[in-house]
Amino acid sequence: MKKRISALVAVIVTLTGLWFLQRLVVPKYFGDVTEGAFTAEYYEDEADHDVLFLGDCEAYENFDPVFLWENYGINAYIRGSAQQLVWQSYYMLEDALRYETPKVVVMNVLAMKYNEPQSEAYNRITLEGMKWGLPKIKAIRASMTEEEDFIEYVFPILRYHERIFELTDDDLKYLFRKEKVSHNGYYLRVDSKPAENVPGGMELPDYDFGENAWDYLEKIADLCEEKGISLILVKAPSLYPYWYPQWEKQIEAFAKERDLKYINYLELTEETGLDFNTDTYDGGLHLNLYGADKITDHLGKILSSEYKIPDRRNEKTLTERWNEKIEFYEADISEKLKALGHTENVTPAPTPTPVVSKDNAKKEGYGFKYKGVTIYMDAIAKDVLEALPPFDSVYEAPSCAFEGMDRVYRFGSFELNTYEVQGVEYISAVLFKDDLAETAEGAYIGMSWEELSPLYPEGEKDGSIFVCEKGEMRLRFFLTGGEVTQIQYLSKVLD
Repeated sequence: MKKRISALVAVIVTLTGLWFLQRLVVPKYFGDVTEGAFTAEYYEDEADHDVLFLGDCEAYENFDPVFLWENYGINAYIRGSAQQLVWQSYYMLEDALRYETPKVVVMNVLAMKYNEPQSEAYNRITLEGMKWGLPKIKAIRASMTEEEDFIEYVFPILRYHERIFELTDDDLKYLFRKEKVSHNGYYLRVDSKPAENVPGGMELPDYDFGENAWDYLEKIADLCEEKGISLILVKAPSLYPYWYPQWEKQIEAFAKERDLKYINYLELTEETGLDFNTDTYDGGLHLNLYGADKITDHLGKILSSEYKIPDRRNEKTLTERWNEKIEFYEADISEKLKALGHTENVTPAPTPTPVVSKDNAKKEGYGFKYKGVTIYMDAIAKDVLEALPPFDSVYEAPSCAFEGMDRVYRFGSFELNTYEVQGVEYISAVLFKDDLAETAEGAYIGMSWEELSPLYPEGEKDGSIFVCEKGEMRLRFFLTGGEVTQIQYLSKVLD
């Protein structure tokens, strides 16, 4: 008996130790990546929302549930997360329906651009906070990249054990407690950076949304119809990433076919009063509080008048809950304004932090030569930019696909695109803007197909697109009427 008791105690001690260690090493999401806490916060709120929002950063940074409550008495919540993919939105909705049935679901449509799993980091930010149940299991299965294992979601210590050597003060501070970081799912910002030099979209070989994305959008529409929920599709007024007219037509056609309301806020900037000099905090990618409240006001009118969402400010218990939320909301605004050093809603654009790296540029694939400098995809941007003449302008915005910032540097005849990983900036694309730029092999915009094809015998032509692949990049030519109209050097990280 003593041996059995000793063995049982040993098992309990071991499991307790592993549980404690797991709790210690999992990310706490109370620092720079607070979005990782959004999913779990939903379960802490009373589940009687009349409106639920679904989507990525275009949902949780551009719509303000507190404004909806204060001005319309609408009880709303944003079940948004960073780079929330369409199938993740579906399982978020399926999960929410375990607890409540809203009258309206508002879904942002930018994620239709993604048809396959994208990133383990974003998967975990979105999915780890979900309560265990069939929706979470299915969401993980649908979202995992090839490098991921399901068991590491069940036992996160298997994924994060190496963080024991990288612990921060937050890991101890929030070991057994949490603090709210969102306002019913809304990420509040009061700083401002004008939208300047916003790049347009690069030409794509295929503008059709993928079959997987369409399947899950259909499932969202079907589930809402089955539960008697009105579905509204929206496109937030983000200037970057670029929203292509071809994408717009597909969403319009789907909304018409399914008899759904679709609102593209890019087309309503005048009606909503948006000012991209003051109403965005990152140069046009996301709105700050002042911009979010403008489009939320527009949506609030629609929810109240067209969808008859009730004004519930006469409900004592709900109002008391909201009073606590408003107190936190106003304190957050005051704290963030204080951190800026003033109470105005406009701040100077920040100076980009220089990136320092000891790595050498990757010299793989086709190189673009300009002013004696050969530019390769995935090369360290700092090395390239220091060697090139000064650029004309730069646009930067938080990345929707990577960890840090995306930047577009303009050099007259071409644009240089970069992405950031762990503080290091890399080249992701070179896009020709006119016929003054040439590839190393002598190709240029305006060249005929007969002149181009001998330069790249290894290339493959698919309709109006000619693609050459080498290493971890591709060189892409677009042809119209037998003439080159666009040339793109692209890293495969953009796939």
